[in-house]
Amino acid sequence: MRPFYYLGIDTGGTFTDGVLLDPVTRQAVKTQKVITTHRDLKSCILQILDQLVPADPTSISLVSLSTTLATNALAEGKRKPVALLLLGYDRDLVYQFNFHIQFGTPYYYFIEGRHDLQGIERVPLDEKEIVRITNEIKNEVDAFAISSYAGPVNACHEERAAEILSGLSALPVIQAHHLSSELDSIRRATTASLNASMLSNIREFVEAVEEMLSQKGVSCPVMMVRGDGSIVKTGFARQRPVEMIHSGPATSAIGGQFLSAADVALVVDIGGTTTDLSIVDRGKMQALENAATVGLYRTCIRTVKTRSFGLGGDSLIQFDHHGALSLGPGRVLPISRLCHDYPKIKHELKDWLTHKDKFYYSDELEYWVLRREPKRPVRNLFVQRALNLLRFGPRQMRKLVKEVGAKSSVSLDVEELINQEIIERAGLTPTDLLHVTGEFSPWDDEIARLVTGIVAKIWDEDGLSLVRRVKNWITRKINAEIIQYLSDKNLSGQSGVVRRNDLDLWMYEENLRDRDPYLGCKISLKVPLVGIGAPANVFLPDVARSLGTEFILPAHYSVANAVGAVVGHVMVREEASVFPCTDGAVITGTYARLANHQQSFERYEQAMVFAREALEKDVAVKAKAAGADDVVVGCEEKEFAPGMATLSAWAVGRPG
Repeated sequence: MRPFYYLGIDTGGTFTDGVLLDPVTRQAVKTQKVITTHRDLKSCILQILDQLVPADPTSISLVSLSTTLATNALAEGKRKPVALLLLGYDRDLVYQFNFHIQFGTPYYYFIEGRHDLQGIERVPLDEKEIVRITNEIKNEVDAFAISSYAGPVNACHEERAAEILSGLSALPVIQAHHLSSELDSIRRATTASLNASMLSNIREFVEAVEEMLSQKGVSCPVMMVRGDGSIVKTGFARQRPVEMIHSGPATSAIGGQFLSAADVALVVDIGGTTTDLSIVDRGKMQALENAATVGLYRTCIRTVKTRSFGLGGDSLIQFDHHGALSLGPGRVLPISRLCHDYPKIKHELKDWLTHKDKFYYSDELEYWVLRREPKRPVRNLFVQRALNLLRFGPRQMRKLVKEVGAKSSVSLDVEELINQEIIERAGLTPTDLLHVTGEFSPWDDEIARLVTGIVAKIWDEDGLSLVRRVKNWITRKINAEIIQYLSDKNLSGQSGVVRRNDLDLWMYEENLRDRDPYLGCKISLKVPLVGIGAPANVFLPDVARSLGTEFILPAHYSVANAVGAVVGHVMVREEASVFPCTDGAVITGTYARLANHQQSFERYEQAMVFAREALEKDVAVKAKAAGADDVVVGCEEKEFAPGMATLSAWAVGRPG
């Protein structure tokens, strides 16, 4: 029998990883890691395929993908512009509790049209207002999202609004009831908004992979990892990219457990942009229902139980003249890579540094690079001038501001330029410091040493002392995040308010520094720490030591996410509920509600039979549509009060 292989590809903010896996021996045959080329994703994908596709490309029987590009963009605030139509929402209530902050877009509109929670229309849909808003905003956004207050029980207003939008614009339209039957109207609206914002990120990634696979002669099912670790067809993922939130942490947990063979462990994945924490217990990930969260945004999506924070090899090192030091959460281009890619900038920077004795603020080192042309006309005159200059190459930020005649970078709408991924910033990062020590030096180590040496003078140190200072900061940060993740408790001082008399903060500090002459404290991790990600071997051993636990660095640790992408199953979950129909204080029957449909029955038992059968059929159909073969269906029922129950069904199978 001729051999066959699975190919896994994981594209992150800094690196794209690939693995060729033998599914019979469950061993990695070959791995590859390359720089993610944001301007042209096809380039990094092709580099992976050039190294991993066998001489006979038909021997690849499955390709599975994961990416953190879209989630990283959300975590860093780089959201694509989306118009969110809120049908039947209470404007005053939304503003009273600041729910609008969670919507993930400044373009949200309240529109008349409401059903009650029995699915009965109480206020007709204001179609004229939808037409007016669409014509007003369609040239300013990339997509539309629609969420009606009672969409899970009656979605006809969402469907009619989508019909109107599609007739007036060619932009994608997302309906919230397609994504969730959750009654929480705020989280449902957030889910729809984020899904619309992520469409182009996922589409660009999937299209780049599929085009390069075709070019290399690979023809097989192409799947993608969701946030709960299950895998689905890329066609499914294109329509529901919000379900890919936390696919990175999911593949981290799966890949880390697979490669380490640890039965119970804390998996820590430190990449270029974020660090992700997850627990595997008895070989399985811990999952949360309807709880995927990115920054401020809470969604209705099932996800692996994880904690993600903006800290990685490419996190911006920030400092000021007081000697304050912090990293992230934003990712920037390392100064060593900038000078490697643009030799002219290196010469310019070296000339400038010969006259520079000390840096007082980190933004003195900041450069801007044009990443992509804006999709829409730019109205800000300062921004127009800046983009014209950046087309000739990167510019030092402070010089650029003066050249365009602005008073500060605020006049250049810098946050919006970053959000739209029009520009990329460059600055000093931990990756640059690793060039100083030689632990990782693919780019310009000369400029890294030169810049680090001058920056260190703020603390009256040399370059190597600054490296130790930054490594200690990283250890403290990851240590604090692990403690908060596992204890589900907030550590004093992490919110910015530091009170030195807090006992938990003293215990945390004493565990790290052992300074008190009379009293000691040790916080220990009771399970091994599995480290994965490119810089895991550099930054995570000290974290494990600080928590008194075993550190496991598995083989192929730097490409563990790509391994995790190809060892999962296709799985679909859905929920239903059964509850009484009431007329005042009188119970008149029983409702069964599932998948945006609600039906009434005379008796509780009838409603349960209907909900169970309809739910099992629904998950089986959806699992097959997602790419599963040999589907196995299960259902769990829980009666939490007389006449009230929840049902949870799942369908699981190997990719077809």
